[in-house]
Amino acid sequence: MTKKASAIPVDSRASEYYRLAKEFDGLDPMDLNPTLHNLKMVTQRYQSPELIAEGGVKRIFKVYDAQTKRHLAMAMLRESAPEELCDPFIHEAWLTAQLAHPNIITIHDIGVNAGGRPYFTMDLEVGASLQELLDALSNKRQGLLSAYSQEEMLQIFLKICDAISYAHQCGVIHLDLKPANIQIGEFGEVRVCDWGMGKLIGQEEDPLELDRQLLNPDLLNSVTLFGELKGTPGNMAPEQVRKNTKVDVRTDIYGLGSILYSMLTLQRPLSGETKEILERTKQGAIVPPIKRSPERDIPPALNAVVMKAMALSLNQRYASVAELKEDIQRYLSGFATEAEHAGLGKLFKLFYVRNRLICNLVIISSFLLLAGGIAAFVKVSNARRHAERMLALYEASRSELEMVSLENADSIQQFSKRLLLTGSDMRAKAVLETALQSDPGSPVLRRAMGEYYFVNQEFNEAATYMERGINSDDVVSQVALEFSRIKPDDSAMLSVSDMIALLEGLVDHDPLRQLMVIKDQHRRFDLTERAQIIEKYLRLLNPDWIDGWFQYDRNANRLRMGGEGLKGIPAPSKELEGLNLRELDISGSEIGNLAAVKNLAIERLDIHDTPVKEIFPIKRAVYLRELVVDPGQIPAGQLAQLQHVRIIEHIGSQSD
Repeated sequence: MTKKASAIPVDSRASEYYRLAKEFDGLDPMDLNPTLHNLKMVTQRYQSPELIAEGGVKRIFKVYDAQTKRHLAMAMLRESAPEELCDPFIHEAWLTAQLAHPNIITIHDIGVNAGGRPYFTMDLEVGASLQELLDALSNKRQGLLSAYSQEEMLQIFLKICDAISYAHQCGVIHLDLKPANIQIGEFGEVRVCDWGMGKLIGQEEDPLELDRQLLNPDLLNSVTLFGELKGTPGNMAPEQVRKNTKVDVRTDIYGLGSILYSMLTLQRPLSGETKEILERTKQGAIVPPIKRSPERDIPPALNAVVMKAMALSLNQRYASVAELKEDIQRYLSGFATEAEHAGLGKLFKLFYVRNRLICNLVIISSFLLLAGGIAAFVKVSNARRHAERMLALYEASRSELEMVSLENADSIQQFSKRLLLTGSDMRAKAVLETALQSDPGSPVLRRAMGEYYFVNQEFNEAATYMERGINSDDVVSQVALEFSRIKPDDSAMLSVSDMIALLEGLVDHDPLRQLMVIKDQHRRFDLTERAQIIEKYLRLLNPDWIDGWFQYDRNANRLRMGGEGLKGIPAPSKELEGLNLRELDISGSEIGNLAAVKNLAIERLDIHDTPVKEIFPIKRAVYLRELVVDPGQIPAGQLAQLQHVRIIEHIGSQSD
C-alpha cells in the first residue's frame, strides 16, 4: 500500500526539520545550510584588489567577488580625478551595460564606494589586447606567426564586426575603435572594450561628454593641444578631427578599417607627431596597406576593402558594418569583393579557384580532343605527351597566355624569374617542378631550380641542382656550396654579416643579387637589418660611392643618402620598398633619374643639389606631399603639374 505524502506546508516542514535536527542530532540550524550562512556573513563584496592597469584618471583592479566566488575587473576613478568626470564615468558603464553581446565586454555591477566615488565591475579578460598581439607579431614572436594566419586574423575581425553591428542596431556608436580596445582571450574570445567615447545615434552632445575623452590615457597629450578632440589620432575618422561635423555609423566603419589596416600591415595607419597625424587624417593621406608593407604580400582585394572603409568622404565608405563584413566573407569564400571592382579576368580566375575540379576536367577534355586531332598527323604517343606536359604547365602557371610561352626551357627559366620578382614563389616552384618532370635532365631547368632555392636561402638544395646545371662551376654554384656549410635549409635566415658576404661574392651577377636582396627583404622583419643590407647592396652597385652617407631612421621612416659616386638606384626600386619610407632625401648625390623612386609611397622627397632636371617619373606620385628642389632646378611648368604637392625651394649650402 502506497503511503500518502505529508500535507504539512513547506514552511512548516522546514521548521520541523530544524526542530528534529536540534532535538535528535544536536546540530545548529546554520549547519544544515552553511553556504547560506556564509553568504549572509559577507559584509564586503569586492575583496583583494590588485591594480592591473591605469590611465590618466582611471584605474582597473582585479577584485574577488565574495558573493559570486569569482574574479572580476573593477574600474574606478582616481582619487585625484575631478568630480565632473563622475557622471561621464557612470554613463560609460550604463552605455556598455545596454549591450548584451558575446563580443562586447559585460558589465556586472555599477555602484558607489564608501568614499562616494562610482565604480563598475566587468569581465576580467585573460589574454592580451589586439595591439599587444600585433606588436608581438611584428617582432616575429615564435609560434604566433603560424598560430595567427591571415585567415585567423580575418575571423577575429569578423567577430569585431559582429559586436559593432549589434551596437549599431541598439543605436550606439563606439567612436574609439582601435586594436588597443580589442581584447583577445586565451581560447579565441574577442571582446570590444572601452565604450567611454560611445554615444547614442542621433543624440545631441552632452555637455559633460566634452571631458569624456580624459578616460582614455592615450589622449592626454592630444586633449591638451586640441580641447575638443574625441578619438585616438591615427584611428579616428576625418569627421572626428573637423569641428562641427556630425558622426554616424560610418565613423565606426572608418575605425574598423583602421583595425583591419593594422591587422594586415602590423603597423598603425598613420604615425608621427599628433598635429601631423590629424592634418593627414583630414586630407585622407592614407598610404594603402599594399604599399605600406609590401613584404606582407597583402591581397589586392583586402587592400581595396581597407581603403573603402577608410575613405575620406563618408559617402564613399561602406554604408553599414554588414556590408563591410559581407565583403570580407566574399574574400574568404573565394569571391571578388565589391570594393575592388574586379574585372572579367579576376572573376574568371576566382571562378577557376572555386571550381578547380570541374575546370580541370573541361581543360583535360579539350586537350585530349586537341591531342586526338594532332594524332591524325603525328604519332599519338608524342601528341599525348605534349598535351599532358602543356596541361601540367597550365596547372602550374594558371594562365592560358602564360602557357603559350612555356614551350622551351629558356622561356620557362625566364618565366620563373618573373614570378619570383613579383613574389609568386609557390607558382615559380610549381612551374619548374612540372617542367623538370617532363625533362629531368635539362641543365637549364636544373639551373633555374637551383637559383630558386638560392634566392630563398636554401643553399643545400641549390647546390644539388646546380651541380648538373649549366655553368655548374661558376661563382653562383661556388657560393651556394660555401653557404650550404654555413646555413642548414631549415634554419633561420642568414645573419646580416653573412648576407653581406654573400652579396660580395656574387660578382657580375647583378640580376640574381637584386633578386636575392628583394626576397631577403620580404622575410626579414627587422628594419634596421634591412637598411644595413640595402646600404651594402647600393654600395656594390655604385663602387665609386665611398665617402657618401646612408642614414636611416626607422622610427621616422626616413632615409637620407648621398655623396659623390652615388649615381643610381635600380628601377623600379623594390629594395627600398622594404624600408616603409615616408621621407627620402637624396640631396648631394649624383642621381639624375627619379624612375627608381616613382613607386615608393613617400610623402617627402628632397632632390636639391642633384642632377635631376626632369620630374616626369613622379608626376603621378599620389602620396607625395612635399618636394624640395634648388631654385630654378626644375622648370616651373613641370612643377605646376604636381598638384597637391608643396614645392620647397632650398636656400643655402648642403650643410645647412
